[in-house]
Amino acid sequence: MPKILNTSWLAVVLATLAFFIIGFIWYGFLFADAWMVASGISEEVANARMEEMGMLVWLFWALLITLGQAIGVLMVINLAGASKMGTCLKTAVLLVLTVVAPVIAYANVYEGYSLTGFMIDFGHMLVGY
Repeated sequence: MPKILNTSWLAVVLATLAFFIIGFIWYGFLFADAWMVASGISEEVANARMEEMGMLVWLFWALLITLGQAIGVLMVINLAGASKMGTCLKTAVLLVLTVVAPVIAYANVYEGYSLTGFMIDFGHMLVGY
């Protein structure tokens, strides 16, 4: 089977789908209402945006973004030389704490995004990574 960074493409695709499903559950069920309030949008606005973009276009971009994250985590883990599960998890957590959290914090500082929204997004990234 073809490999990317010493990992099978199948593993990368499965990681992408797992992360996508985690996001679907996270934002669609577990924290749907709290996240919409934190984002300052209503269900009607969210549905209108989805209709405007189109479900297939949204799905394409959502999966592409998630694929990029899966490959990025794989690259960092590979560059760190992590091969055991504990070391891989430690590397992923450090990546979330030192890169992902500061990047998503920009919305809090510069766009007035709420702390609740930050915590929901941070939790999703921590569980997903």
